[in-house]
Amino acid sequence: MDKTKKICYCFNVSVEDIERAIENGADTFEKVQSVTNCGKGCGSCLAEAKAVVDELLKK
Repeated sequence: MDKTKKICYCFNVSVEDIERAIENGADTFEKVQSVTNCGKGCGSCLAEAKAVVDELLKK
């Protein structure tokens, strides 16, 4: 997975930002969202953001 790929353009959140949130203790999508604001803008990234979080949480 490309860590530099933007997932949320409203808040400029990349895969790496999501990964960092998880490494710092965010263990659910809602917690990742709280830290990164991913998906809290227009909402068009929600499905992809949830999929990325799910994949990264499996590691």
